[in-house]
Amino acid sequence: MALTASVDVLESPVQAASALVSCGSNDAFSFWKLPQDCKASLDLTIGESRVLAEHYLLEGYLAREDRQPPTRMQAYYRIKNLIPAAVRHRLNSAAIKMRAKREFPRWPCESALIEYWCDWLRMSLHTLGKTDAWHIGFWPDGMKSCIVLTHDVEGPVGMSRMEQMANLEERYNFRSSWNLPLAQYEIDWNLVDRLRDRGFEFGAHGLSHDGRLFRSESDFSELAPTLQERARTHSLKGFRAPSTLRRAEWITRLSFDFDCSFSDSDPYEPQPGGTCSLFPFFLAHLVELPYTMPQDHTLIHLLHRSPMQIWGMKAKWIESLGGMILTLVHPDYCGSGRYLHEYETLLKQLNDYQSAWRALPSEVSAWWRRRDQMKLTVRGDSPSIEGPGSERAVARMLSSEPLTR
Repeated sequence: MALTASVDVLESPVQAASALVSCGSNDAFSFWKLPQDCKASLDLTIGESRVLAEHYLLEGYLAREDRQPPTRMQAYYRIKNLIPAAVRHRLNSAAIKMRAKREFPRWPCESALIEYWCDWLRMSLHTLGKTDAWHIGFWPDGMKSCIVLTHDVEGPVGMSRMEQMANLEERYNFRSSWNLPLAQYEIDWNLVDRLRDRGFEFGAHGLSHDGRLFRSESDFSELAPTLQERARTHSLKGFRAPSTLRRAEWITRLSFDFDCSFSDSDPYEPQPGGTCSLFPFFLAHLVELPYTMPQDHTLIHLLHRSPMQIWGMKAKWIESLGGMILTLVHPDYCGSGRYLHEYETLLKQLNDYQSAWRALPSEVSAWWRRRDQMKLTVRGDSPSIEGPGSERAVARMLSSEPLTR
């Protein structure tokens, strides 16, 4: 999708709500991609399933004021640059400990949406009089899960460590995506080009970690054109909001191909919440790729825990369900020393998942769009898939999917 240098300002709450009407499908039938001839029999439940799924996907379980950056962050950003980083991390850690504990979504693993998808499937198979059925596999080429490595590069120190981390990832046959704030520090675009030539990918991490982009309508209208123009200049197709401060209806006004600003579950960010999803979904014209692995910053600086203990458990859980293991690791924190060693330990574990599709965010976005358009037909015991990209799609029996076991 081409990037533009303009932003259309929404004028009313009605328009804001309409902005989240998806170009793709978030209903249960589209999630499972059952045979097309089953759709009429399930029609009454399909629309309802979209509403219920998007209650989780769009964080509808949160109060409206909690689906936007907290107002207290404005005061924090006015003094942020005056506080040494180490002191800032200690203050943030103390603030997290004082924050009221949320019962939902659970951390680090929340299964509510998974359970709903499976409940809907069981009821649908009962309606169809079946105990099993074909569907279009979640991932291309018969892969059973997906691995996506992403990084946010917070400053010059992080940029100086990128090549070392990239070399490490290549050692285990991975490529990753790096998100850059486009007005916070001087970016070495020659380094970006070198890594691109090696198969790595780059996205926009807003303009700066100053809290302004989603602070107010006027701030967004002022900053978004500059963000999009710089992203277009450097061919950046993906977006992640700085500090994951976000407003879903405003993100959809940006002309990116995909977004990575949401988690599946993250109570420790300045704006806590989560989509409860281990799979991509549609956010208006965007494909949303939620990060599903706890951030290194959270584990190291806020919880003071060894990252690998939680990373290893969460990755194993996601892989066992056939979902998308999407990491968010900062070279600023994990690009050297002890924590780089822990990141390598994670790569070794991920390298053992031989049935996992190793993909860049843009590849996952393209695949999810194509899968959404595919149609499955079954004649006798012979499934057939039609649509763009269907040559990579594989029809699988539902009983063979990790998610249904």
